[in-house]
This record gives sequence, structure tokens and C-alpha cells, in this order.
Amino acid sequence: MGCASSVTEERTTKNGTAGGIPEPDAPPPTDPRLPLSARQKFSLEKSWKAVQRSLEGVGMNALIRLFKQCPDTQDWFPSFTGKTEDQLREDESFAAHANALMSVFDESVENLGDVDEAIKLLTKTGKRHAKLGLDADVIMKFHQPLLKAIEELLDTRYSEKIEEIYKLWLKFVFEHITKGMEAGA
Repeated sequence: MGCASSVTEERTTKNGTAGGIPEPDAPPPTDPRLPLSARQKFSLEKSWKAVQRSLEGVGMNALIRLFKQCPDTQDWFPSFTGKTEDQLREDESFAAHANALMSVFDESVENLGDVDEAIKLLTKTGKRHAKLGLDADVIMKFHQPLLKAIEELLDTRYSEKIEEIYKLWLKFVFEHITKGMEAGA
């Protein structure tokens, strides 16, 4: 009962873990087309939950940053041309556009477990934008403003590690949107 051998047996289980709690299985590897490890994918999905709760606001902030950094891009949106930041923030169609824009990013995160579906969504988005006459340069200009809007939202939760994950993911997203644009042109 109190002998050393029985105490040792209680502490160690068949799989060698203490207290009978098994070690968690390693996450399955991600699809090789996704530039994220399983751990990075998990971190992205977890941090995205905060972005998901503020999709419209993040989208509006990112678009306004885009318009400030590259004023000519505002011309691609005739209903937003010439409007100030305050006017844009009050414009329901601007909010709806920001929400629709961010829903593509949201859906791509939701589909990280099914890379085929994510690529299909992004390619379709690229084709749709090509039909509108947008070129890849305009789309690529959105990368930095979006990253900055996400950083602003996540605040102290935005670490170097998270930034690297978002950069890898956004590279994947924009790469497939651009491929779709090329296919749709």
C-alpha cells in the first residue's frame, strides 16, 4: 500500500505519462499548398475570431487606409470617389462593401481545413474582380492596409509571431486571387 513500488506504479501509466492523462496527439500536417504549419493554422484561426467579430470595421479601416495611401484606388469605386473619411464611415454602401470584402477573407480562414475550397473561393474572387476591370496591382495594394487594420484591432495580441502568420496567410490569399484574375482576364 505505502511501498515505493506501488507509488511509482500510480504515477506512471502505460503510455508513460504521469497522472493517467495521455499526451495529446500531434495535429495532422496541413495541406502542403497552405504555407502554414498546423500550429500556425491553429494560431491564425484562434486570432481570427477577434477579427471575425469586427469584420465590417476592419474592412472599413483597411479600405480607408488604402484610399489614403493610394488615393487613385478610390477611383475604382465610383460611389466612394471624392468622399471624406467621415462621409465614408457614414455611408451604408461603403460599410456593406467593406463587409462583403472581408467575408472573402473570413471564408478563406473558415476553409483552411479544405484548401481546395479555399483556393476555389479565392480564384472565383479574382475572376470576378478581373471582369470588373481591376488589375492585380490594385488588389495587391490592399495587402498592407489590411494587415495594419488587423494589427490595430488585435492590439497587444498582435505579436511578431502572429504578424508572420498573417503575412504568410495573406500571401497565399493574394496569390490565389491574382491567379484567378489572370485566368479571368
